[in-house]
Parts: sequence; C-alpha cells; structure tokens
Amino acid sequence: MTAHRPNFSRPPPDLIGDEVEYKVEQIRNHCYSGRNRVLQYLIKWKGYPESDNMWELALDVHASDLVRNYHKGTLLKGIKVG
Repeated sequence: MTAHRPNFSRPPPDLIGDEVEYKVEQIRNHCYSGRNRVLQYLIKWKGYPESDNMWELALDVHASDLVRNYHKGTLLKGIKVG
C-alpha cells in the first residue's frame, strides 16, 4: 500500500503572442456574477484535475465550439443567480 497518491502532472500552457493560454476541456456550469450580472463559465482545463476548475468571464473564454455545445443542452435563461 502506498502512502501517497501519484503527483498529477500538469501540461504547460500555450504562449499566444505575449499571452499565456490554457486549453479548455469542458464547460461545467455558468452563472451571472456581480451587480452587472456578468456571464461566467466554470471551466475544466485540459490535463488538469477538477480541483483546478475556475470561473472565467465569458469574454475571456476562447473556446467557441465548446461554448456552443454547452448551450445546446443548457439555456442561459434558466440559470439561478448565486
């Protein structure tokens, strides 16, 4: 029996211009945040564990195919604010 689990290796980000960019594996959820009700997505990063999932502004998510596929089964109107 091992005392520790294996380390989870994380892939390096892509460098696009001067910007660091990680690959999106899946959009898990969405919400509206703040007084201006800004749309955010809960992102599962490719090659990273669930514990690294992050809320990102919709404007910062550069994965249009994944956003489109997510909204095929999840409508924006039905979201609970929270």
